[in-house]
Amino acid sequence: MLSTKHLFIGGSFSYLRTNHQTLKWIKTRPTLSDALKRWIEVIDQYDFKLEYQKGEYNKVADALSRRADYLGALVSVFGVSEELTQSLVGAHQEDPVTMYIIRKLQAKDKATKNEFVMVDGLLFLDKAGLKRLVVPSSERLRSLFLGECHDAAGHFGYKKTSANLVQRFWWPGMLDDAKKYVETCQVCERDKPRTQAPLGLLKPSPIPAGPGQSVSMDFMDTLVTSRSGKRHIFVIIDRFTKYARLIAMPETARTNHVIKLFMDNWVRDFGLPKSIVSDRDVRFTSELWKKTAEQMGSQLQTTSGNHPEANGQAEQMNTVVQHLPRHYIKPSQDEWDEKLPLIASLYNNAVHSSTGVSPNQLHLGWKPRSALDFLLPENRPSATPGTLEYGVQYEKLPQQVVEHIEKAHQAMIASKNKHRRQSSFQVGERVWVKASELGQEFEISRKLMPQYFGPWEVLDIVGDEMDGPTYVIRTASHLRTHPVFHASEAAPFAETDQFPSRRSMLPPTMDGQVDINDIVDHRDLPVPKPLGGGRLPKPKREYRVRFSTDPKEDRWFAREELIDTAPQVVADYERMLKGKAPAK
Repeated sequence: MLSTKHLFIGGSFSYLRTNHQTLKWIKTRPTLSDALKRWIEVIDQYDFKLEYQKGEYNKVADALSRRADYLGALVSVFGVSEELTQSLVGAHQEDPVTMYIIRKLQAKDKATKNEFVMVDGLLFLDKAGLKRLVVPSSERLRSLFLGECHDAAGHFGYKKTSANLVQRFWWPGMLDDAKKYVETCQVCERDKPRTQAPLGLLKPSPIPAGPGQSVSMDFMDTLVTSRSGKRHIFVIIDRFTKYARLIAMPETARTNHVIKLFMDNWVRDFGLPKSIVSDRDVRFTSELWKKTAEQMGSQLQTTSGNHPEANGQAEQMNTVVQHLPRHYIKPSQDEWDEKLPLIASLYNNAVHSSTGVSPNQLHLGWKPRSALDFLLPENRPSATPGTLEYGVQYEKLPQQVVEHIEKAHQAMIASKNKHRRQSSFQVGERVWVKASELGQEFEISRKLMPQYFGPWEVLDIVGDEMDGPTYVIRTASHLRTHPVFHASEAAPFAETDQFPSRRSMLPPTMDGQVDINDIVDHRDLPVPKPLGGGRLPKPKREYRVRFSTDPKEDRWFAREELIDTAPQVVADYERMLKGKAPAK
């Protein structure tokens, strides 16, 4: 497409046969990217009729574009390639390796003639019936051809990129260059999922000193509103005994209502916990909740956003709560909240795998009788609470439980760490962040979104969660998200200075939306004085946009354009501006 414009005769009508069928409807699109607008301006200069022809029948075009020994003919017809040919010929003269080969050919060296050939001033490697263009030692030219075989060919991996190169080009160390080029392609890093094991090794979590010392809590959405208007389940679990309370509550329950439920259903019976583990639900991060915890003398431990593994107790309980009601609720599902006491009782009376005893026996100090106890004689008489025998028996139980929990922890960690990697990001390092962890600004398909956003700078290493570190990351200011991310939600950013001439790796615009990270500066354009005097018109303002944390990619945009495409980013910047002097 780039080069066919020179096939047309200026001012005369021509036919264009192509297998690029999308050219037939390119002008019918309601919105066009800047690149397509520029191409339409070029195409409109010529008078032609486009005729679609399947690629398998377009033999002439395939021969010209794929036969290396026809490159001379290709260059003479396509004007764009003439400049490229001149660059190649000039670069040959500056490369000692290619000049040595050319001199050998001019001297009619037999061994060299068996491997290399000159075609229209260009040097080709001729082996096994395949002629490949020898690319001289020019970073600009090699980056161009690497881009054609990787960027323009679909951003496939190293194997497909190197296969494209091997069919057409040759230079010393070409495959090593291809490997580095693909590894540092920001488009691939941004858009492709990682196949390696997630970052963040599991480590033993501190075992609470005893019952009532530490609790985990979470909200579970059942997605069904009961007859009494309840939709969410407030899950509270003792982290030592695994004892659970399940409380139904409305979807719209505010922080003060959650606090009342906690007081009525836990504190009243078991006292004030020393620590509370929760996620970053707005009710758990509110000032009212923090103030209440401070008054109770409880330390709040919040996990990183959207990382349920860090609050494993509550998340495991959520799984139990999801499958147990299925056995007991009616198909209408509108009376699920009436079954919560039964569900909690079934769970608390079952032996827990990590403690070796039931939550009820460990938390209450005695084993509640079940229906089976009426049918079968008890194996041994139970000690009466308050007696010396009871105290001796219960004192041994927590010690046994701690040993059991430690063994369960070690077994779990050994199993999980087989599929994890150590995370070692440092402050100042740039990383990618999973797109799933960031709020969507626009209504677009998550399946077609990039896999990662960034790269962004690591500002701090925080948290002491059992499954690895969490990082404070400098995200774009217009993204409404908490800037703390677990190691498993980040990925390393690979970069190199080897290919400074490679094509831009900025993400494309989508439906006219400018996908930017931040506005970092602004300037007012000079305004010409109006003829005949009068008041000067208001100067037009431009904003310097940063697409990534690399300042080399910054671009200036008119304010009007950004207002149409990224209004929230402009509003945030102007709110922060407050009289900041514009750039000159």
